[in-house]
Amino acid sequence: MTPQITIVLIIFLLFIALILSGKVKIHVAAMMIPIALEITGVLDFKAAWGGMLNSSIVMMAAMFVVGAAVGKTSIVSRLSKTLIRGESSDFKIMLGISVPIILLSCVVNATAIMTIMIPMIVGICAEQKRPLSKFVFASACLAQLWAGFIPIGGNAGGYLAQNTIVENLGGTGTFTYFTNMVVKAPAIIFLTPAIIWLTVKMAPDLGNVPTAAEANASTPGAGKNRGGSMTPGQEKLTAVIFGATILGIMTCAILKINTWYPACVGAMVLVLSGVINDREAIKAMSNPVIFITIGTMPLSTALKTTGADVLLADTFNKLTGNMSPFMTMVSMYIVCFVLTQFVTNSAVNNAFKTLAALICVQNGFDARALMLSCQEGSSNCYLTPMAAPAMTMAYEAGGYKMKDYLKMGFVLCIIRFILFVVYVPFVFPLQ
Repeated sequence: MTPQITIVLIIFLLFIALILSGKVKIHVAAMMIPIALEITGVLDFKAAWGGMLNSSIVMMAAMFVVGAAVGKTSIVSRLSKTLIRGESSDFKIMLGISVPIILLSCVVNATAIMTIMIPMIVGICAEQKRPLSKFVFASACLAQLWAGFIPIGGNAGGYLAQNTIVENLGGTGTFTYFTNMVVKAPAIIFLTPAIIWLTVKMAPDLGNVPTAAEANASTPGAGKNRGGSMTPGQEKLTAVIFGATILGIMTCAILKINTWYPACVGAMVLVLSGVINDREAIKAMSNPVIFITIGTMPLSTALKTTGADVLLADTFNKLTGNMSPFMTMVSMYIVCFVLTQFVTNSAVNNAFKTLAALICVQNGFDARALMLSCQEGSSNCYLTPMAAPAMTMAYEAGGYKMKDYLKMGFVLCIIRFILFVVYVPFVFPLQ
């Protein structure tokens, strides 16, 4: 083992240890990687910081600006009031709540969705005289499930980042614009009705019906997130630009043209038209996801250039022994699933996806298979409030106990695991 391999492995292990410990923010830990790789001489400046000029970073930043503009509109708030009227059953209430959650999932992550939705749910429960405990957990599960499914928000360039990791390791990137939609489709189809109907039915009635005063108190904070400061003309312009941007991205993806072009044009038009100002745009582009991607990209380059990737792949192969490709995928899924119940899911996914990619490259496997098993395993995060920030927010807002989460989340976790075992290895075989 050369000194450079030792340095890279130490940096890699420290990164995993830091994010799994929860003592350091994921994006902070990630940005330590290029600094450490450059200081130690493993990579030069260009290789260590090349992620800042990567097309996936450009696209993510642009789409976060577009998403921030959509978040300023009052569309979601008005839609919710339209969908839920008079005295409704729990099923109809949850059905009404699910529509804005699904729409928001196109442009923001699950944490942002719950930040916007919790005050809205408080207002709905106060009006319908129903306990928060019936709907908050289901809302968080739905937000986690749908976030990123339709790649038209900040996640639109995610497939480019995945391919970059694989290509930096010497493999061929096979992720496409629609890969994530394909892998999540069964979960969306089967879990969405289960959450809206079964989970709400299983949810405990803790008697925490909010008062009108509590609902009013939650409104100002919600309004800041949802916006409402736009003129009707600006709202229409935002909707048109958003739609045109998404159509442009999808067209470019199909024609195999750089998808960041329409994203940048859409963001630029929104800023130049005054829909979103420069400070709001800069704030949107400072999303932690961008820094996580910039920080972790050079790690795959360092693993490849030093030969550490071969060493790690050989070690994994020895540990798995004569395990079949199918069981290798399932094992990786289970490891990520177990860890994510105690450590936030994004931390687990970012800690293991590079390892999964290099194992595939060294063994000549399709990298999508193992990387997606990490993604799906860490996304199965319904058992504990520690599994994801959105689940933590729901735990506090709904007044639940740990046993409530275990009871409600168990069925969802089993369904999602079975879907993975049956569907994903068939569509993305590890061979």
